[in-house]
Amino acid sequence: MTIRIILRLRRQLAESRGETARIERELRSLDSEITDVRDANTQLRQEAAVALERQVAAMETIDHLAAERERLLAKLEQAINWATEVGRVNACVDRQNQERAADNERLRRELAARTQPIARVIPLQQRGPSAA
Repeated sequence: MTIRIILRLRRQLAESRGETARIERELRSLDSEITDVRDANTQLRQEAAVALERQVAAMETIDHLAAERERLLAKLEQAINWATEVGRVNACVDRQNQERAADNERLRRELAARTQPIARVIPLQQRGPSAA
C-alpha cells in the first residue's frame, strides 16, 4: 500500500510540476502583457501631456486674441465716434459757409444798389485832336 501511495504521490507531483510549469508560462505571458500595457500607458500619458500643452497654448492664444479684439473694438468705436464728430463739424462748417455765401451775395447786391456809377476818365490820347 505504501508503494501505491508513493506512486500516486509521484503522479500527483508530476502533475503538479506540469501545472506549475503551465502556471509559470502564463505568469511570464501576463508579466509581458503587463509590461506592454505599462509601456503603452506611459506613451499615452506622454501624448496626453503634449496634447494638454497644445490645448493650453491654444487657450492662451485665444485669450490673447480676445484681448486684442477687445482693444481693436475699442479703437474702432473711438474712431467711429471721431468720424461722427468730424461729420457734425463738417456739416456745421458747410452750413456756416452757405450762410456766409448768402450774406456775401446780399451784401454785394446792397453795395451795388448804393453805389452810383463813376464817370469814366478817358485819357487825352484817346479823346482825339479836337480835345486839346
